[in-house]
Amino acid sequence: MLNFLFKKKKTPLLSDSFILFLKNKLGVCPVDQKIYLEALTHSSYKNIQNKNLDNERLEFLGDAFISLSVANYLYKLYPEKQEGYLTQLRSKIVSRENLNKMGSKIGLEEFIFYQKGSNNFKSLIGNAFEAIYGAIFFDLGYVTAQKSIEEYILKPYLNIDQLIVENRDYKSELLILHQKNDSEIKFKTVKDIETSKEIQFVSNVLNENKIIGKGKGSSKKIAEQNASKDALKISEI
Repeated sequence: MLNFLFKKKKTPLLSDSFILFLKNKLGVCPVDQKIYLEALTHSSYKNIQNKNLDNERLEFLGDAFISLSVANYLYKLYPEKQEGYLTQLRSKIVSRENLNKMGSKIGLEEFIFYQKGSNNFKSLIGNAFEAIYGAIFFDLGYVTAQKSIEEYILKPYLNIDQLIVENRDYKSELLILHQKNDSEIKFKTVKDIETSKEIQFVSNVLNENKIIGKGKGSSKKIAEQNASKDALKISEI
């Protein structure tokens, strides 16, 4: 009859700091701790621990949930905007690059279990961000998860005007502008390793053999976008 007095308490799966993080940063209190542990576990860490646990399935669920939640948020925010505008804006918000930024802003990375070292997982934070919301949706339901992402992520952290500017396709804009004027432009992009320890790219935009824009970047694409942005400034004068 007294056996219950000697029962061991269950060891918490989540750290106190992460539970506090969920409460303060996302406004939720977990019920099923195991699913949040799964959401934090990158596949690289699973291989180290030899455990069959990673966040890829929850990432899939979170991706669908976030896309629906952002669509719902934009639908209410812009009652006069048409489907095309809303679709493009949602695409920018739920892009992996933007979700990486969102996850970084709330300090998610310090809680993720992954193989640290030479490997660079570019989408680590964005994937975990999706997985966490997959876990919240699964554990606490759509209403709680929707309230969390709107009140704790979209309203305080989402700057739509800045996002639109950051995601402008300067190269396409420049090409369209010169096509309208029957003017041909070319890009000359080369690697530049002399001015930095890391490989950089330098791009020049040429029109009739004259340089009309210059740009640098960590990739050929970024360098050409920056060169196009520079060229557009001249075109707008």
